[in-house]
Amino acid sequence: RIRKNRNIQVRGASLSEEVLEDHARTIAREHSASTKYYAAKWPLFRMNDNYNAILSVCRSLNEDVAGKRTVPPAAEWLLDNFYIVEEQVKIIRRDLTKKEYNRLPILSKGHQKGYARILAIAMELVSHTDGQIEIGTLLKYLEAYQSHTVLLEREISILPIMIKLALIENIRMISEKIEEARIQWNSADELFEKWMSEDDGDMKIIDRLFKNSMKSMEEVNPSFIEHLFYRLRRSGRSYSNILRYIDEYLDKYNLTTEAIAQKEHNVQAVHTVSMGNCIASLKYISSFDWSEIFESISFLEKILRQDPSGTYGRMDIDSRNHYKRQVGALAKSYGVSELHIAREAIELAKKAASERRPGADENEYVKRSHVGYYLIGNGLKILESRQKGKKKYPDRIRSRLSNRLGFVYLCFIVVFTAILAALAASYAAEHAGGRNTALVVLAGIAVLIPSSEIAVAVANWFVCKVKKPSFFPRLELKEGIPENLSTMVVIPALLSDEKRVEQLLENMESHYLANREKNLYFALLGAFSDSDGPNGDNDAGVLRKASEGIKALNGKYAKEDKDLFYFYNRLRKFNECDRKWTGWERKRGALMELNEMLLGSQETSIAYYSNGKLPSDSIRFIITLDADTMLPFGMAKKMIG
Repeated sequence: RIRKNRNIQVRGASLSEEVLEDHARTIAREHSASTKYYAAKWPLFRMNDNYNAILSVCRSLNEDVAGKRTVPPAAEWLLDNFYIVEEQVKIIRRDLTKKEYNRLPILSKGHQKGYARILAIAMELVSHTDGQIEIGTLLKYLEAYQSHTVLLEREISILPIMIKLALIENIRMISEKIEEARIQWNSADELFEKWMSEDDGDMKIIDRLFKNSMKSMEEVNPSFIEHLFYRLRRSGRSYSNILRYIDEYLDKYNLTTEAIAQKEHNVQAVHTVSMGNCIASLKYISSFDWSEIFESISFLEKILRQDPSGTYGRMDIDSRNHYKRQVGALAKSYGVSELHIAREAIELAKKAASERRPGADENEYVKRSHVGYYLIGNGLKILESRQKGKKKYPDRIRSRLSNRLGFVYLCFIVVFTAILAALAASYAAEHAGGRNTALVVLAGIAVLIPSSEIAVAVANWFVCKVKKPSFFPRLELKEGIPENLSTMVVIPALLSDEKRVEQLLENMESHYLANREKNLYFALLGAFSDSDGPNGDNDAGVLRKASEGIKALNGKYAKEDKDLFYFYNRLRKFNECDRKWTGWERKRGALMELNEMLLGSQETSIAYYSNGKLPSDSIRFIITLDADTMLPFGMAKKMIG
């Protein structure tokens, strides 16, 4: 049975853009948001109820189609596109979590009390656009709403899901209308079939049938009357007497058959258009890239883009979202607005940018003039010290544990292990009757290793709950790698023989073909295999093969006066521990020495390098790869960011 009288309605008058903006300002003034989190009504219960109602209507319509009965025009949209509704319901169930939803501000009064504010906003939008969601209209609607009340970042990020919930609600309400029309059409079909079964066409029988049908209605139903006329017109029999009788009956209600038929046609057309709008909007929202929309309607984004270093605007979407989540966490912790925290961070960055002194460290200046330094870097303490309020108690405890995590981690393992060992020893003492001290000590020692394993597992779980993984912000580099971020992809490897050199050069060429970027260079950082002396019999052949291969690659791909491929090789050094001549510190040492050489050091073990002009000015970043690892297409630029 279809349940009615729900307290959120999404069927309203369709408004023009100007009137819709005025309506957005009005509801912004009326909305009173509560900060009592974990009190919001869980919308998935409503969505599941809506989905079940829509599914029930679809099954009824399928039965009518199978029975070759006529169905309302809007039903065709629903039957043909029900899979879209089903797909979106599954996506919402997967993506919307209670933890995320319960962090949203909820309405504390009004007919939508108890629901998230952003859900109420989405309901109003769908209601007054007849389910036709357009990005331009959405942006103006939200801009008008935020002229009075600024939305939180977490509300903006969840907006697509809320719009989908509102659209599904709207589809359910249209489906109810379709079901009502279907029931009336079936009643009209039954009456018509009874009339057709009367061969003599006795008007008394027809009168009785019609009156009984009308008594079952609380009022004259346009769907019933219109469909009955439709069946009579297609019957091929004379129905003038019936038509005259119905006109006389309707005259009691000051109605005419033509007016009822026209009204019903208009209603069915409206339902068809509304259903089509909702289905099309569901598809459109699911395929749209919302990242740019989020940023255009986010007040927080506009503030953070004032970063004096200009770095924030060049970062990728994940990094910018991480900054905004950090702002939200700080705002919640100190009980202030997100915009306040963002303005404070921008103010600190601008102050650092204006205090640049001649001869100061350039890297330090750039770092301190970036807003991220005060959100996730060492400047976070400076930002927190400017807040007048105190952190909430759980956040203070979490912060203290995070700062002393190493000490707490070790202490926990030791104490927990000792407790488990003591319990084992106590158990052994109880069963030994206190007569065998050696057995008790042995029992305690025997469980030390398994107890420590349990303690480490519990400590790791605790650390993962308290300490979140570190985030590495990245630049997006949409227009390619700039010259001041020139990067070298380095492959450290042992050059055992000429065949191995040939394999490495082929891999390097594949890396280049998958990552053809300007200001991106590739280098083979070689080292000879271990030997009993400083020189090996095959060293000269290896160097010649590598040098010729690099020269061939540059001749094939390099342009202008810059080489793209480089070869560096380290000399062996005597290792007293292994009593062998080998490369110093193997892989880690190779990268350290390459970095020092690029910075101008002359004291490295890199004694051989291919001819060619070094990359412009300096290499700012080094990407290291294992010898046999393949760098996917376009991945180098992402790793640089």
